Formats: sequence, C-alpha cells, structure tokens
Amino acid sequence: MRKFPEKANIVIVGLGGIVGASVAHHLIERGWDDVVGIDTSAIPTDIGSTSHASDFCYTTSNDFMSVWTTLYSIDFYERLGHYARVGGLEVARVGDDARMEEIKRRVSSGKAFGTRSHLVTPAEIKAKFPLIEESVVQGGLWDPDAGLVVPRSQTVAGLLVENAEKTGRLRAFANTPALELVIGDGRSRGVVTPRGTIGADIVIVCTGIWGRQTAAMAGEDLPVMPIDHPLVFFGPYTEFAGTGKDIGWPLLRDQGNSAYMRDTGDPTTAEGGMIEWGYYEEHAPRLVHPRDLLDKSQARLSPAQRDLEMDQIMAPGARDGADADPGGARL
Repeated sequence: MRKFPEKANIVIVGLGGIVGASVAHHLIERGWDDVVGIDTSAIPTDIGSTSHASDFCYTTSNDFMSVWTTLYSIDFYERLGHYARVGGLEVARVGDDARMEEIKRRVSSGKAFGTRSHLVTPAEIKAKFPLIEESVVQGGLWDPDAGLVVPRSQTVAGLLVENAEKTGRLRAFANTPALELVIGDGRSRGVVTPRGTIGADIVIVCTGIWGRQTAAMAGEDLPVMPIDHPLVFFGPYTEFAGTGKDIGWPLLRDQGNSAYMRDTGDPTTAEGGMIEWGYYEEHAPRLVHPRDLLDKSQARLSPAQRDLEMDQIMAPGARDGADADPGGARL
C-alpha cells in the first residue's frame, strides 16, 4: 500500500462524488499539484448521491449563475463524450396557472441568459414525449440543450479521478473518512483520518449530503439538509430495445406535481428497459438530518437510499388524484 502522506498543498474531502472529482480535475487543469483526495467510500462513491443520481442537466433557472454553470457543465460533459443532448420539457397542468406563469418567467430568463428554451403547446409536448396525456397539460417549455450525463455521473466521476491520478498531481485514498478537521488560526490546517493526520494549506469539503457534519468539525453549522424523495421504476419498457440508447425520450419535469420522469433506454444497457419516476414535495419536503443516515455497514442499499412503504410512495397520487403521473395511463 502507498504510504499515507503527512502533508499536501490541498486535501479534498469527498473525492468520490462528482463535485469532489470535478474539483480535482479543474485544480490540476489550472496547474495545482500535490493534491490529495480522500473519501469514506469507494472512489467513485458507492454510497453518496452521485452513485444513484438521475444525471439531469437543465438550463432553465431564474438566476444567471445557475444557468452559466449548467451550460458550462453541458459543454464539459459533451467534450468528454459523456452527454446525451436529448432535450427537456417542463409542463404546467390544466388549472395550474401559477405554474404556467413561472414557466414563462423561466423562458424569459433563459433568453436573457443565452439559452435556447422556448414555450411549447400541449400538442408539441405530446409529440416530443408520447407517454404524456395531452389533455392534462396547458403548455410548457422546451429546453433543446437539456440532457443526461451518460452512462452515469458516477462513471464520469471515476474517469475524472483516474485521469487526474495519471498526471501524478493527485493521490486518491478510498475508504478513508475524515474523522476531524485540524483548525489553527481560524482556518482548516489539515484532516485527521484513520490512516493518520495530513496537514494541508487548503482543505476543500465536498461531502454533499454529509456536508453539515463535516462543517461541524470546524465548529460551523452549514445550513444544508438532505431531502429524501421517492423513486419508482416501472418495467419492463421495451420501446428502445436494440437501439443502444441510454435514454430515448426527452427528460420531463412536472414540477407543479413535484415530479420528474425519464426512460432508461435500451433494455440491454446497464440500467435500461425501465421508466424512472420520482418526485420532491414542494410544500412538505422530506428533510433527513445527515446524522440519521445509516452507516455503509448497516445499509442494505447505499446509505443515501432507503426502502419506502407503498403508502409513502403513493401519497402524491392520493393527494392529487389518479392522474398524478402524466404517463400513468400508459404504464
């Protein structure tokens, strides 16, 4: 085994996720060296949200920074050969005029920020996403540059770390949790791990849903909280059999119902042959304190996942009626 370093210019805590991996890539691209990355899990992560992300990229937002970073990300992933520019829809249901007004604002913002998003009619939505019930929607927006990181952001995270290690400027240590941060003169000076303490000029925290716990090591209360959201897969779905595609239809957001939907492409691909449907509650989000997430050794699934009962999954359907899923009649 490699000797664990006692000093580095930069330590990245949480290298295994897409954020930590991207930070390492961009630091090295800009000339930094002697970078050490650690992660409590495997690298790429097998426990964090990157390990089961839906991998969407949408350029629709009302603030310039979010739009700029998304456009940069799309270009970045595409240059790596890991982006499917399938386009994305956001729809407003009949009767939800407030959501339609919000969609119009997003289109206006998008035009001001340099995106190609524009309004579409119910008929155009149906033509782009045949699973939807045209009579249920009053309109929406079409983002032609939206798409999916393929085959998964977890794969891309691993690729970024692998390429960074090849430069000799990054040393990566999996299964190496940060036990505490070394603080001196009002700033982080290093990280304590089970393998030893490593001093650093700069410590970068990329621990995602566990970020609040990491910040607490420095005496800070980071105001972020993981959101638990149900996710259901329907299948088998064979529409794209034999195509080799990771995704066939465009992405779909039905945010007035807190829902999103995508297919998983060719049944012969790694995760193909399914319809993925998930949602986040806008008005009563499922907050989960990171201290309540199970340890990797205790969890049947990734600690960032857990099983839900059927009544928990179907709660929005009970609240909004049997048409909660715009494609439900077709599945």
